[in-house]
Amino acid sequence: MKTLSTRAWLGLALTLIVLSNAVALVGVYYNRSGTPQSLLTLSERELYLPYGDWLHREDNSGLRLELMWRQANETGQLDWLHESKLRALGFRVPADGAERFSRQLARPVWLVLELDGPAYRRQVQRAQHALAEAQERVQARPDDQELQRQRDALREQQEQEERYASRLFLIDAGLDAEALRAQYPDRQRHVLLAGRLKPYHRSGNTGPHYTASIQAEISRISVPPALRAAFAGWQQGVGYREGRLRVQAQVAFGQRHEPWMIGATR
Repeated sequence: MKTLSTRAWLGLALTLIVLSNAVALVGVYYNRSGTPQSLLTLSERELYLPYGDWLHREDNSGLRLELMWRQANETGQLDWLHESKLRALGFRVPADGAERFSRQLARPVWLVLELDGPAYRRQVQRAQHALAEAQERVQARPDDQELQRQRDALREQQEQEERYASRLFLIDAGLDAEALRAQYPDRQRHVLLAGRLKPYHRSGNTGPHYTASIQAEISRISVPPALRAAFAGWQQGVGYREGRLRVQAQVAFGQRHEPWMIGATR
């Protein structure tokens, strides 16, 4: 039996590369065909430059930004991800045996993100309410420096929520993309992303609390060369608010719910 020559192996490898690239291009073309599933106008609050991508090299051949999305309350807990929801998403929630629950494999789901909607407004209202209560405590004890410090920290937190924090919130998850789109029809506010949920539990005074960690499959957005000037001067990582240059970016999510940038201005 003859073995393949080096030239034959090289030809086979090149063929596989060409086929892989062709499949990827077909996927991109399909994703960007027709009417986008969603079209969001995002700002520097919902986008950041992750480590590993850069703008300052003249020979930089690509730029990708990361979506900045948040959990649906300030503690990172999801009120809607309760036991019945976990069961609806295909997980087994045993009456006893929390360890068995956490050993289940991650499952693919569709994530629903909401831009500048009720979830974000509730977050702002929480910050405003916490600051108002802190101000009342300071008024009752005006010489208490610790209360003053707490008030100042809450004032900064409110400013962060109102001016700098991301307005893009995870509000739901499901197995059927069409059903979720019918439930969340606003294509300029709601977007569906492919994701994965990995179940885990936390122990508490009332017994185990069942929940899941959540990861989006695709959350990076390629910036076309013609639009990169809008992001010049951005720093890697989330960065401090003083260094976040303002921008407005139009991001489309296509037939495969994958994002691409179609416009960006300072």
